[in-house]
Amino acid sequence: MKRKVGLFLLTVLIAVSLGATIVASLAMYRLVSRLQDEELGRIEASLSERFDVFETMLRSENERNTAAMARVLPQIEADIERTGRTPADLTVDEMNALAARYGVQHIYFIDRDHRVFNTNLAYDKGLAFPKGGFSDFLDSVFGKGRAMSDGIDLSSVTGTLRTYTYYGPPGKDYLIEVSTEVRTTLKQSDFGWMSRYFFEDYFSDAVKSNAYVTDVDMYLVNASGTWSLIRPGEKLDPALAARILKEGRLQVPDASGHRVTTYSRYNRADTIKDERPMMIVRRVTYDLALAQEAVLHVFVSSMVLLALTLPLIYWIASRLLQRRIIDPILNLRGEAGAIADGDLDHVIANTDRRDEIGHLARSFASMRDSVRSRINDLRETNLAIERFVPRAFLAKLGKPNIVSVELGDNKREHMTIMFSDIRNFTALSETMTPDENFEFINAYLEHVGPVIRAHGGFIDKYIGDAIMALFENADDAVRAGLSMLAALDDFNERRTAQGLAPVAIGTGINTGSLMMGTVGELHRMDGTVISDAVNLASRIESLTKVYRVRILISQYTYDQLADPGAFAIRPLDVVVVRGKTRPVVLFEVFDRDPAPEREAKLKTREPLLRGVEALLRHDIATARIRFEECLALAPGDPAAVNLLKSCPSDA
Repeated sequence: MKRKVGLFLLTVLIAVSLGATIVASLAMYRLVSRLQDEELGRIEASLSERFDVFETMLRSENERNTAAMARVLPQIEADIERTGRTPADLTVDEMNALAARYGVQHIYFIDRDHRVFNTNLAYDKGLAFPKGGFSDFLDSVFGKGRAMSDGIDLSSVTGTLRTYTYYGPPGKDYLIEVSTEVRTTLKQSDFGWMSRYFFEDYFSDAVKSNAYVTDVDMYLVNASGTWSLIRPGEKLDPALAARILKEGRLQVPDASGHRVTTYSRYNRADTIKDERPMMIVRRVTYDLALAQEAVLHVFVSSMVLLALTLPLIYWIASRLLQRRIIDPILNLRGEAGAIADGDLDHVIANTDRRDEIGHLARSFASMRDSVRSRINDLRETNLAIERFVPRAFLAKLGKPNIVSVELGDNKREHMTIMFSDIRNFTALSETMTPDENFEFINAYLEHVGPVIRAHGGFIDKYIGDAIMALFENADDAVRAGLSMLAALDDFNERRTAQGLAPVAIGTGINTGSLMMGTVGELHRMDGTVISDAVNLASRIESLTKVYRVRILISQYTYDQLADPGAFAIRPLDVVVVRGKTRPVVLFEVFDRDPAPEREAKLKTREPLLRGVEALLRHDIATARIRFEECLALAPGDPAAVNLLKSCPSDA
């Protein structure tokens, strides 16, 4: 008990400490999370400004390039006119010379069918643009005589950021397209220093200066994918990009839950009329582990403090608890154990205390006196009840004692039933007084009752001089029947020594399904078994008088024997007992017969058994042969004669 109380006290202390620690940790987590959310909001606002500046820079550079190309493209068209050749006739070297002269990377010539019919970029020659928004834009450029921009785009091959400008010479059926690389033109401008800063340091500086931000990127959406503007050649997964464009904003936590990446769609509304608006995706990755680290720090610190102080607190509390409560309760437990062991005169301590322990001790003393009286009464009552209701009967019903038995309790079982009866008891009892009758019956039952219990059976009821017993299996019932004959021999020896006549018994055994339960009414009930198997066992016992044998068993019991050859058994007859319609084979068990008679019966056992089998399957001719064979082995054998009579005379 000390250990249990100590464990309980320790559990309470640990639970309270852990509870306080968890509450403090959660409060800290909420506080840090709120501060973290506020800080992340400020960071996101700051990054939004950076994104706006970066996007404005790109737009400004695109406008500068477009303005430059507005001067260059008419000059390119004029140079081609001076050669007197068409754009289709220009060689790659000639177009490269034009590109170098006017500071562009590539030159394209596009016809009315939206097909690139000449270019200095070999793998794009013959490229045809499908019908759509871009082809509509190209149609708006033809013949206008001014440069128009399609905005900033990323090369699907190199992943580099480019601006594309288109020019439709008046009266011509082709367009001139030139492309410039943004980083290159930015380096060549008056603010060339900004190129390296914007593309290399502008966002990395935001990451380095803030503990929450671990990564920043910016993606441009075009026909070939969603490409990074900061890391050339890197692009977003198409499925992820589609979700971002559809939902506008998306948060994706990593597997550990410590980081979350926020994607947001962005396109400015102040784009000029002739430009295609840029669709940009922002990406910011935050580290959210700060709140968790704070909680973990508080929790670990609390655990260390708890580990250092808990032993001292536990020792002081346990000593106080033991002196005032545990030791007196342990004394009461010992006193209760003494009472349970039967010492109903044991002295109870602490009855003079004025607290709950004293009240409990006085209650124990009162209980001791009451238990002493009740136990004596119950002991006598239980001994009396067991004489009337067998424990085995209660066990079969699943009842721990007689108190739990109720009217109508029942259970189906498969058991072997034995009926045993004293021969000529009526005539014998007429020679005795009532007292002598009871004395005779009780003396007889005192010999045979223990035999039944010794073989695993129990006596269900006494019916005058008859016994009805139940067994779990057939072998035990047959052995009990033979042992009863041995006990009867001892009983008869005593009667003979007293000058009294010996008695004989007949035993019938059957196996089958039965219902075991209680019958009667509320104020008077009895345990019983009910089934055709019980009735058949009773009929078989009555037939022992007819066949003048001591033990008869049915074919149902014979079939349940583990090894019928272990007993001296032979078929006796095929009968239809009173109250039944189906024939049943009766077997005689004759281990107690005199040796010559026993040997004669054993000789006829096998042919009788084969004859009965043939008779039951209606093979009358074979049955008669077997029975006549039995008569040849033992002339005048009553069993063979009876069975032979069972065969139709015309067989």
